[in-house]
Amino acid sequence: MSLLSGCATGPAASPQATVTPTVTSLVGEGLAPSTVPTKWWRLYREPALDALVEEALTNNRDLREAAARLLEARAILSEVRSQRLPQTNTSADAGGGSTLQDQIGAAYDHSNHIRTGSRFGLGADVAWEADLFGRLAASVKASHADIDAARAEEDGVRVLVAAEVTRNWLGACGYSHRIFVARRSLTLLEQGREIAEHLRAAGAGLPVDVARADTLVAEAQAAIPPLEAARAEALAELAVLTGRPPTEVPAAAAACTRLPTIDAPMPIGDGLDLLRRRPDVRAAERRLAGMTAQIGVATADLYPRISLGANIASSSHTPGDLTARNNIVWRIGPLLSWSFPNINAARARIAQARAREIGALARFDATILTALREVNQAGEEYEATLRRREALRIAADRSAEAVRLSRLGRAAGSATALEALDAERADLGAQAALATADSEVATAQVVLFKALGGGWEDAPTIILPKPVRTSSAAAMARPFHE
Repeated sequence: MSLLSGCATGPAASPQATVTPTVTSLVGEGLAPSTVPTKWWRLYREPALDALVEEALTNNRDLREAAARLLEARAILSEVRSQRLPQTNTSADAGGGSTLQDQIGAAYDHSNHIRTGSRFGLGADVAWEADLFGRLAASVKASHADIDAARAEEDGVRVLVAAEVTRNWLGACGYSHRIFVARRSLTLLEQGREIAEHLRAAGAGLPVDVARADTLVAEAQAAIPPLEAARAEALAELAVLTGRPPTEVPAAAAACTRLPTIDAPMPIGDGLDLLRRRPDVRAAERRLAGMTAQIGVATADLYPRISLGANIASSSHTPGDLTARNNIVWRIGPLLSWSFPNINAARARIAQARAREIGALARFDATILTALREVNQAGEEYEATLRRREALRIAADRSAEAVRLSRLGRAAGSATALEALDAERADLGAQAALATADSEVATAQVVLFKALGGGWEDAPTIILPKPVRTSSAAAMARPFHE
C-alpha cells in the first residue's frame, strides 16, 4: 500500500506572481496621494450625475449578465458540495419476463422451464465517497475560487459602467458648451461677411475679401454638425448604460450646458492599494487559485475512489409481492474504483492542469503589469492635458485682452469694424480651443479613475430580470416584448 501513501491533494497554495508589484507613486501638480473615494464621480458635485450612475449600477444590462454568471458559479458550488453527501438513486420498472429468482429456481429444480410473465421491480442505491485523497475538497476549493473570480469580474463591470456613465455625461455637457461657442463664432463670421459685402458694394473692399468671408462662414457651419452628432451619441450611450432605449435620453444630461470640473488635485492613492482595488487583478488571482485547485482534483485520480455503498432491490410477478422476503436482495459494503495500473490518462490530466495553472499565472502577471501601465499612462496623459489646458487658458486670456483693446481702438476711431470683428473671431477661436481642452481634461480624469479601479465598492444591488415566456407562435409574430 506504499502507492497510497503521501499527499494526493495537489499544491497547498497558488504560485506567487513572477513580477514585483512595486509601484512608484505618481507625482504632479494635478495629482494627490490621498485615498481614492469609493464614489469618485461625486467629486464633480452634480447630484443628477450621481443619480444616473446609481441607476446604471442597478439596471445596466452588462451588469445583469455578470450577476447571472455569479449566480451560475454559486449554483455550481452547490452541485459540487452535494457530491460530498451520500448519493442516492431509486428505480421502478414494470414489464414482462423472468426474475433472477425464477432462473435460480429453475436451476435448483434442474428444469429448463423458467417461469415468465408480468414482472414488477423496485430498487434503491446509496453511495458515499470517502474523500481520502482530497478530490472533492479540491473541487469545492476550485468552485469557491470561481465564485470569487466571478464576483471580481462583476465588480470590474461596475467600474466600467460608472466610468462610462461619467464620461458620457461630461461629454454631453462639454459638447453643449462647444456647440454654443461654435454658434457664436458663426454669428460673428456672418457679421464679418455682411461688412465685407457692404465694403465691396461701397467700393472700399475687394471681391476676394467677400469670398474669404464666405469660406470662413462655410467652415464654421461645417464644424457644428459633428459636435451635435457627438453630443447625441453621448446622450444615447447614457440611455443605454442605464438600461433604457437610446431614444429615452436622460433629461438632466440633455439640459447640461456647463462642463463640471474637479478643482482639487486628483486623489490616486498608492500603488499597492491600486493592486488590491483593481477587480481585474483580483479576478486573475482567483482564477489562478482555481487552476491550482484543479491540480488537486486531477492528482486524486491517481488513487482509488473508495465509497461506502448499499443496494436493495425487489422483483416479483405482482406488485403485492414486492415486499415478500424471498423477492428482496440487498448488499452493503465498500466500493472501490481505480484505474490502476493504467494511470497514464490520470497523469496526462495532471499535466493539463499544471499547464493551465502556468497559463493562469502568466495571465495574473500580465494583469498586474497592465494595471501598472494603465495607471502610469493615465496619470501622464492627465498631467499633459492639464499643461495643455493651462497654455490655452493663457492664450484665451490674452485673446480676451486683445478684444478689449480692439474695442477701445474702435471707440477711438483707430480700428475698423472689420478689425474689431477679426479680434473677436480670434478670441472665439481661443475660447473654442480652451473648451476642447476642458473636455479632454475631463475625459483624462475619467480614464485615470477607471485605471485606478474605483467605483465598485458599496454598489447598489443589481436588479435581475424575470424571464417572460410566450408561445412559439406569439414569439414569431412579436419577437420582442414591449
